[in-house]
Amino acid sequence: QEQVDHVSGQPPPTASLPPQLAAMPTIKLTYFNIEAAAEKVRLALIMTGTPFEDNRIDFEAWKALKPTTPFGQLPMMEVTEDDGSKKTFAQSVAMMRWVARKFDKTGHLYPADADAGLEMEEVLGLSDDMAREWTPALYMGMGRHTKFGHPEEFPEKDATVKMMREKFVTDELPRFMGFLSAKLEKTGAYLCGPNPTIADLQILAQLRYYTKGVADHVPKDCLEPFTAVTGWMAKMYEIPEIKKWYGL
Repeated sequence: QEQVDHVSGQPPPTASLPPQLAAMPTIKLTYFNIEAAAEKVRLALIMTGTPFEDNRIDFEAWKALKPTTPFGQLPMMEVTEDDGSKKTFAQSVAMMRWVARKFDKTGHLYPADADAGLEMEEVLGLSDDMAREWTPALYMGMGRHTKFGHPEEFPEKDATVKMMREKFVTDELPRFMGFLSAKLEKTGAYLCGPNPTIADLQILAQLRYYTKGVADHVPKDCLEPFTAVTGWMAKMYEIPEIKKWYGL
């Protein structure tokens, strides 16, 4: 039944609702049918309870879609407001930040406090540094070796990819896991304090990739020596929204 104000006898005005509850925009997130760059955005959406269309396309559909995207890349987010106006934007980190700032009712995912925000941004920067260390080995394995100065015909490609990825696992991954472990030992909870932030979401999505056995020469048990990190991942998976998302 429609709620009625007991004093006036009239329905309460819509204006009395918080703006974010009065009219939620329609959100469509487009990416391939993999986790990768879009997963941190998906996690921000599910953590904030924000309905969205999880539009996953194949690579054939991408050929036709690519010219219509802002920068010729995915993910892409389309936001349609209640008045019908629409905006389309790219860049997954920008999307994740926007979702947290606009829809998080807890105030934890994107802290307003400057000091807490600095802690979060520092960890996000650490995540970006780790991604930069991995990217050459990733792209080489995807056949983009010419971007790194190698000729199109490169017979040593497979051996080079193997060397680069094994070196990442033995040298770079432990270095970054040490940084994250120190953060977790300091907080005793999540990466930036007692509550998860978007930094936790970004790094969870990032580390899941290394544990799925989908990257050649990266053993899916490569994180097991780093118990502080694997314990934190288990804690993240116990968050009801994340547990439901992954069907755990």
